[in-house]
Amino acid sequence: MLSSILATIVFVLGTPAVLAAQEPPKVVALSPENFSADVDAKATTTLTVEFDRAMGGGKSICGGGPNFPNVKSTTWLNPKKLVIEVELQPDHDYEMGLNCPSFRNFASAEGVALVPLPWSFTTLPAVLPDQVEQKKKNRKAFDTLQERLAESYSYYDLRVKDWDKRFGAAKSDLLAAKTDAAWASLAARLLKPADDIHMSLRLGERRYPVGTRAIDSLYRRKLVEKQFELKPAGNEQALFGRNEQGIGYLMIAGWSAPLDLDAVDDALGELRECKALIVDVRPNSGGDELMARRVAAWFVTGTKTYAKHRLRERAGKEGFGPITERRISGNGNAKQRFGGPIAVLTSRYVMSSNESFVMMCEQAVDCTTIGQPTFGSSGNPKPHELGNGVTIVLPSWQDLRLDGSCLEGEGLAPDVLVEVGEQELQNADPILEKALELLRAKIEQ
Repeated sequence: MLSSILATIVFVLGTPAVLAAQEPPKVVALSPENFSADVDAKATTTLTVEFDRAMGGGKSICGGGPNFPNVKSTTWLNPKKLVIEVELQPDHDYEMGLNCPSFRNFASAEGVALVPLPWSFTTLPAVLPDQVEQKKKNRKAFDTLQERLAESYSYYDLRVKDWDKRFGAAKSDLLAAKTDAAWASLAARLLKPADDIHMSLRLGERRYPVGTRAIDSLYRRKLVEKQFELKPAGNEQALFGRNEQGIGYLMIAGWSAPLDLDAVDDALGELRECKALIVDVRPNSGGDELMARRVAAWFVTGTKTYAKHRLRERAGKEGFGPITERRISGNGNAKQRFGGPIAVLTSRYVMSSNESFVMMCEQAVDCTTIGQPTFGSSGNPKPHELGNGVTIVLPSWQDLRLDGSCLEGEGLAPDVLVEVGEQELQNADPILEKALELLRAKIEQ
């Protein structure tokens, strides 16, 4: 019997002779569904995972502590379907991961690893709340949700074409929800076609996202270290270094704590005399745009408009306020400016305020974006209470490019597109190598 307190359950794959150049496998079905909150602990004795292709037989079920389920056995029912025998407790939050940074043994038959995928669910309490009162709360919250979505969701008309039809189809299940947590989970399922990373529901400490993504950032520190000797700028949230050719490198993993902006300024001060600079934001999914603006100010001269937006003010396709420009001003202090050519590295993992950072850098005198298109998601999310203890967080703006077009769902195209898959990243970083090639050509002119 496998203990639920194990930090990680790992079944090691044999090393394949050759990794296929293909996209990572995907999970097409989980039972219980991710973020379900109406799981019957007594009746649920197995969890199942179904993949979109035949897998190689390895498993990495990651997690530990009190929120990790008591796993009794694991069995491949067929090459695509895994069955996990468990023992669950009522009124309990469960969390685990299919693959994780240290263990990636869920892989296709060709040896391509699954991008780590979190999986969580909640079991119903042994004694349910008064169901008459629960239904009253459910109905009020249902009506409020429909109103708030139409009035406040900035992408209401972009992502889903017939919200009324979806609400009608989901109404009976939402009104019959046995707990507030089960209602929140069902509401997230109703909203799921929006697939919006910036939309979520909250109940206390519990969070029910509407959009999820499992995307490889294409960043591998070990491969960068083949080109640069890296050191932290304050902490591991930012790394920097330079090579013998006078090309500097700066990686920033997120625009939020624990990023130390003073340490990043110091690092850029050390890199200021480099002939060219690589700014790697591939593993960065956003955060505080003001933090991003402070770093981008090293590369911009004068004051430039880098993006636009408009806020949702009322329901309807025309329910927006005026278009507002967002501007960045370069540092006035010459010791806090980098005037050489820069290459900004991007991937599909880049989104939100980090997409804003890319647009800021594009206002530099000599900036080239290299890599893959960004994710295309920005929201400036705001909370709205629904009356049953559940809060919905909704995007409030539409983020616009300089030409007024909306980047939602499309992202930003790089100046230099570099196709790369997991096979190439075993030994080399084609995006980084393309940036080095381009910058070497510039400094040799």
